[in-house]
Amino acid sequence: MTIVAEKTGQLLTALQARAQGAAAHLAATRLASRLVVVGCLLLACAVMSCQVGAAEIEPDKATLAWMQSVMGNWEAACRRHLRIPVQPVPWVIFYDQNYAWHLNPEKGLLPTQEQSTASLKFAGQSYPLWRLTHSNSAPLWVPGRDALRLTQPTVSTMPYADDKKVFCIIPLPALFHILAGEDQAAALDELFLGGALHELTHTRQLSFTLPQLNRLRTSARIKLPDSINDDLIEDTFSKNESYKRLYEEERDRLFHAMRAILADDLTTCYQAIAQALAISQQRKHRFMSKDQRVYSGFEDVFLTLEGVAMWVHYQMALDHAPPGQDWLTTLGPIAERSASWSQEEGAGLFMLIDRLVPGWQALFLAPNPPSPFTVLREAISKGVPLNNAIRSRNKRKNVPMK
Repeated sequence: MTIVAEKTGQLLTALQARAQGAAAHLAATRLASRLVVVGCLLLACAVMSCQVGAAEIEPDKATLAWMQSVMGNWEAACRRHLRIPVQPVPWVIFYDQNYAWHLNPEKGLLPTQEQSTASLKFAGQSYPLWRLTHSNSAPLWVPGRDALRLTQPTVSTMPYADDKKVFCIIPLPALFHILAGEDQAAALDELFLGGALHELTHTRQLSFTLPQLNRLRTSARIKLPDSINDDLIEDTFSKNESYKRLYEEERDRLFHAMRAILADDLTTCYQAIAQALAISQQRKHRFMSKDQRVYSGFEDVFLTLEGVAMWVHYQMALDHAPPGQDWLTTLGPIAERSASWSQEEGAGLFMLIDRLVPGWQALFLAPNPPSPFTVLREAISKGVPLNNAIRSRNKRKNVPMK
């Protein structure tokens, strides 16, 4: 799934603030995958304006450790948070200015067979890295599509093999460390690690999501954009002030519910969710009925895609948070400062679903996932209690629940 960078100046300001400390860490974390794209675009300009020395052929220890942290955190996310089998290992392409290191590629598709001496471990198994060289004249090779030129790099999870398989591209510290001073390197590592987990989550979603999107496109009775992505609803309706007002009211009610549930205030949470769902129904009835109904289907798919991936990023932030830091401090500001409608509302929806629907992963990480609005509506109609597993986990971490 290609991620396109927008609002470059605004996101760059957030990225720079992100490295200043714990408070700025929260305020600047929008969607890490989008920040990754912005960082790479800025890097491209830097590479064009100055000479960059050739990197060592093999990744150094620090780079290899960061790559291993991506795979280690992804394994933990699969086991502890998404509750899915760690296999299959995704085809991951780590890259810097000069080289790309392929983890678990289809070797028969690689244009050259150059095995690195380096390897990464995943789920107790060692995987060798396969090295490819790239440059402005020989752009980054990827399977099943045109090579990507580093003057306009894209950080993404993309399909290939007629949408039956996917691969993920992840930039290395050598690319994003030049965006800031050395004192900010650790903060940038954490930020881009979150973006990597977001994209790796998409590797486990797109196999069943892409057929959904294709069915919606085929069934549409209206002309749709040639390129459809998770910004479809925002791009289509954001200039309509009536729609925008309803969306913002709905989003605010969801975040109010999220703050209430983090404080164990179920009554207020249920009331806020009910209000958000009522606004959602009004919004969909007014703007997504008859021939426009296809937009409602697209919205549900993209909210699920982005919401689950954002939730994984948040779980990583929670796992890495300082001891004693409460959920609201760690996760709330991140959700409220997401970069797009699908990400900010998706984040709110799945933060609530996680607390109210035990075992929700089995519903949403499978073919034909339900609408997140429907799942929340059923949860509050049943008056379900808080997810005790989550409460227990936080108590073990000595996290105050407020």
